[in-house]
Amino acid sequence: MNRPFGFLTLSVISIFSVVLLTGCGDIIQDLKINPDGSGTLETSFDVGDLMSMAKGFEGMGTDETGFTDDTIPDTSSIKVDTLKDPMQILIDKVTDPTYSKDFDTTMTFLSIMHDSVRKKETRPDLAEKLYLRLKSPANSADLTIGLIAKFDSPQNLKEILTYMENLDQKPELMASAAPVGLQSNSFLIFDADMKAGLLKFDSIKYGDMAQEFGMSQDSAMSSESLGMMEMMFGNNKIKTIIHVPGEVVSCSNPDAILTKDNKVMLEYEFLEVIQKGAIPGFTIHFKPTK
Repeated sequence: MNRPFGFLTLSVISIFSVVLLTGCGDIIQDLKINPDGSGTLETSFDVGDLMSMAKGFEGMGTDETGFTDDTIPDTSSIKVDTLKDPMQILIDKVTDPTYSKDFDTTMTFLSIMHDSVRKKETRPDLAEKLYLRLKSPANSADLTIGLIAKFDSPQNLKEILTYMENLDQKPELMASAAPVGLQSNSFLIFDADMKAGLLKFDSIKYGDMAQEFGMSQDSAMSSESLGMMEMMFGNNKIKTIIHVPGEVVSCSNPDAILTKDNKVMLEYEFLEVIQKGAIPGFTIHFKPTK
């Protein structure tokens, strides 16, 4: 079967790279932990503003397929030689303000690999646990791109995120495109003692991103540089939501909000996190569900 997408497609890789280097929109990490330590981590990037800017670029926004409003392409059956970039065409279609339907689709990483690339994959057990999600409300140019990892244990989550990070080092998979630029230590990594009701989270690090901007962690920024950063990041947030499998007793992070529906929530200004380089690690205590 012919598959339409390189792994990952240039359009999606470009969006990930640019959103991390321009601060367009919020970044939300939503972690759901089950009583046995398995769960799902969805990291979403609001790229609506970025897509609006991209609409002005040459070649973007052109629908070469003739899709109707009632037809979203079955991406598993589109032949690669009939379209220049099916993913970009799909994104352009659903982010057109005249498109009148809510769009929400999830694809496995394996499904967007060419067959020839998929045959070379040495860790299909990890690749099959990674998903790409695209969401766009009806009659809107908004777009949210999500990376989803479905894990069996905290250690398995670490393996999945390390695998994702190492994709940057595999040019045969990246199809000569730019690197995704996502580091595993920028995600929610944790250890757990589920019987004792203990979740211990590593620091969520953004120091590498700060270096991309030439922002030293040990020196003050000039007023000109700070003004530029404020213009780029605006009021963007980095948000963390952790669904705990039991009643939350405490969280060592003083900024955390504990909810009655067993969630721990953190919210920071994007620029503040970039300047500091990391969100400090923290520990959650909870009463396990019996």
